[in-house]
Amino acid sequence: MFGTAVPAVATDTPAPSVSGAIGQLYNTSAWARSVLLKPTAKEECAASGCVQRFAGGDIAWSARTGARVVVNGPVRTAWWDNGGPAGYHGYPMTDTALGLRNGGSKQVFERGAITSSPGTGAQRTSGAIHLAWVRSGTDSGYLGYPVTGERTGLPDGGAYQVFERGFIVWSAASGAHPSMGAIRGRWRESGLEGGELGYPTSDEATGLKNGGSAQQYQRGTIVWSPATGARVLTGAIRAYWSSTGGQNGALGYPVGEENRQANFVYQQFQGGTVYWSAATGAHSTTHGDIHNRYVALGGGAGQLGLPLTDKIPKAGGLVQQFANGWLVWGPGSGTRIVGHPSYKVWSVNPGDFGWPVRDTWTDSRGDHVAFQKLETIWNQTTQELYSAEAVDASTAVILGDSQLDLDSWGEQGARAAGYPRQVVRSIGGMGYVSGSSVGSATDAVLLDRILLPQGNPGVVIVNLGGNDARIMATDAAILSQANKLWDELRRKYPRSTIVINGVLSRYDSTHFQRRWVDGMLMREAALRGWPHVSMAGTATIAGADGNFLDNIHMNQTGHNKVALLYASALKYVLGR
Repeated sequence: MFGTAVPAVATDTPAPSVSGAIGQLYNTSAWARSVLLKPTAKEECAASGCVQRFAGGDIAWSARTGARVVVNGPVRTAWWDNGGPAGYHGYPMTDTALGLRNGGSKQVFERGAITSSPGTGAQRTSGAIHLAWVRSGTDSGYLGYPVTGERTGLPDGGAYQVFERGFIVWSAASGAHPSMGAIRGRWRESGLEGGELGYPTSDEATGLKNGGSAQQYQRGTIVWSPATGARVLTGAIRAYWSSTGGQNGALGYPVGEENRQANFVYQQFQGGTVYWSAATGAHSTTHGDIHNRYVALGGGAGQLGLPLTDKIPKAGGLVQQFANGWLVWGPGSGTRIVGHPSYKVWSVNPGDFGWPVRDTWTDSRGDHVAFQKLETIWNQTTQELYSAEAVDASTAVILGDSQLDLDSWGEQGARAAGYPRQVVRSIGGMGYVSGSSVGSATDAVLLDRILLPQGNPGVVIVNLGGNDARIMATDAAILSQANKLWDELRRKYPRSTIVINGVLSRYDSTHFQRRWVDGMLMREAALRGWPHVSMAGTATIAGADGNFLDNIHMNQTGHNKVALLYASALKYVLGR
């Protein structure tokens, strides 16, 4: 057994001998001899190892650690006060390190280290807390010297130790991590390990953008920068922020804490605001025209409600969806509110509408949106979207393909039949089956890709089929699509007369398929009792065979010739 260490007293008796591993170290190390001076006692051994005392300290040896010097001073005193080799620390694994910062000293033992400085005294570090301190740079790192021993009794069996410039906190679930500075101050405000964040699960990450730092906790993150201070991030907002690039993304550092409203949470960042609710998830509005308009409208508690998407590039502008509508920004048009139904149609072909120039407004006809090229109306009662052109008994709504180019025979004939006001929807290449930029006419009308006006026009004229002949669509496909379109028009305009035009053609062989489709459509319209006008061979009858720009489209002279015949036939089927 080893006794308590006492300072050696100089005598005139011969110095005890040194031998073995202790003697090997003493005899071969000039440094050991300079600090230890002469031996003052014989080597004492126990089953675990041996110790020999010198005037300036000890040499301790074990098979596990080898021979090490323990220099007189506070480290050696603390070691012996705790039982020396047989005590808590066990044998030394290094020599005593002297001349550390501020006159400190340190020595590593089998079960930890003892570190001392004039300002802190001798303190023990061990286990995971000691390893965390080593990661931080020990006494020369940002924590400095330990100023207390390890203290236990924290929640879930946790422990901590105080250092000159911070703490190290440990739990079995989180490990040991330093806690210091502004981030520790914010963690303390949150209730430390017993608060909303729990224990730290990482060391503080430094060197982030603009000199920032961050630390992870069991239930959140604390992020700090010189410009924004220390802020807490938790839950879905933290996950969203991380997914968008964290402090390096568009949002930057948080500038505030979570704010809770009745049914949602939001948090402000340098570059915008993140909103979250159980129903909508987490989305942000980032600084710019859309964000500014949204804030002016009351943000998450305003008329638009919470965001359902992030900001999305669209057609050279930006859009963002909210619970109660969209904000649409276009170059030169500003940021405008657009209702969901109108946006859905606009988004398919924004070029056909242009940018919204006014917020959605409501009157007796429905919810309006004024676009640069067209105004739309959504009727809440019928759940239908319309264009806003005014129609009355003198209006003809004409739906067709490129046969309606120029001042067409169809438009001239409708005027001659008593419909001076006209709303024309003509798209080249479109047919009952044949597709164009908006699909087939049938699908485009059913899906509101072509918007027809609200109200009760005097007549609705359908002028399709030529492109179905061009692509050699089957009879069954043409008739199926034609009946769907006719039924949809009847549903939209129950009080209007609907006229089905055939396919304009010549009597030569190149127009055989056009005449075939004309006949098929006329038979189907007759079976259903719909007013119809066959255009088979009408170009030849009108003397317009020489007035074609190509094999299908006529020049203005040809339109004028055919219009005379068509006007007469239209008046007849309308009983005028």
